[in-house]
Amino acid sequence: MKDKKLTEKDTCLLIATYNRAEDIEKTFDSLIKNKNIPGKVVIIDQSKNEETKLVVNKYKKRLPIDYIYCNIPSADISMNMGIKKYRDKFPILITSGDDVDFLENYLDEVIKEFNNNPKIMAIGGKDISSGNSYNFDSPGNKIKNLILRIFFLPFKENHKFRITGPYGHTSSPIINENIEVQWIPGVNTCWRSEIYKNYLWPEIKGYNVIDDIDSSYHVYKEYGKGSLMMIPKCRVYHRYSHAGRYDDKKRIFVNHEDHFSYFYMYFNNPLGKIKLFLSLAGIIIGNFLRFIFRPKKETFNGLVYNVQAIRYCLKNRKDIENKKYRLYLNEDLSMKKDIL
Repeated sequence: MKDKKLTEKDTCLLIATYNRAEDIEKTFDSLIKNKNIPGKVVIIDQSKNEETKLVVNKYKKRLPIDYIYCNIPSADISMNMGIKKYRDKFPILITSGDDVDFLENYLDEVIKEFNNNPKIMAIGGKDISSGNSYNFDSPGNKIKNLILRIFFLPFKENHKFRITGPYGHTSSPIINENIEVQWIPGVNTCWRSEIYKNYLWPEIKGYNVIDDIDSSYHVYKEYGKGSLMMIPKCRVYHRYSHAGRYDDKKRIFVNHEDHFSYFYMYFNNPLGKIKLFLSLAGIIIGNFLRFIFRPKKETFNGLVYNVQAIRYCLKNRKDIENKKYRLYLNEDLSMKKDIL
């Protein structure tokens, strides 16, 4: 498959969506406006209404769209439905959020990079929504990044995307050149479909954070250095929709459970356990100090929710190790009352 010269017709854009008809329409408009027309656009819809389906029908004459309905509210299960159906039909699969604008020449640059470098297995685009003005040399940013680094928590690193621990990774707000990376943010990623012959996303109901890192880090571990690239000419704009987002408590529980799961996948060793302990300590200390300096209901709740979520994960670590996730959620994705 790598011997064949790829074109835009060899790409399949997969978008899992949940109650975001307006966002999907904006994404469709960006594809048409900037002439990024893939061989297929696949919408995997988990919505509770017909609005997304109506938008798809509206654009079917302008885009090569397939519509799939998934009755399970899960981005991962939905995306895997699309992957399994189209991985043998298209050499390149593009997984994307439903709130992303694809900017000019996006597909052209993706195709060029895959054709010029057969070692590349996945490409991440540059999200321009955060701007390009981060100052790595400012004293405040240096101190902040040093503290986060000590506790193996996410911090900014110039032109690097590395995995540092079960909670830790680095990222760069500024990308001015092609860079080899260890992980790719989940806003949009372009994959050689052969990756998915023996791999699928971890299937977890509802919203999650683990697929952002695990899917690309899996490729890095499997195919090695140079298999993942961030390409600044492949530009997107992440609108970051607030529709369907979890409340703070549920989001915090999901974040901790997914990172505990990540620990058992890749870091269940003596050094990894030290990193896990430091990260948890850093999170609790950070939230405590945030409440001390900003004593508000929001910061107090943040401290309480993080302590509760960490306690839950420690108590249920065997379930998490055995991939029994979201036991604190009801079928309708509401939080259970007696979880601690």
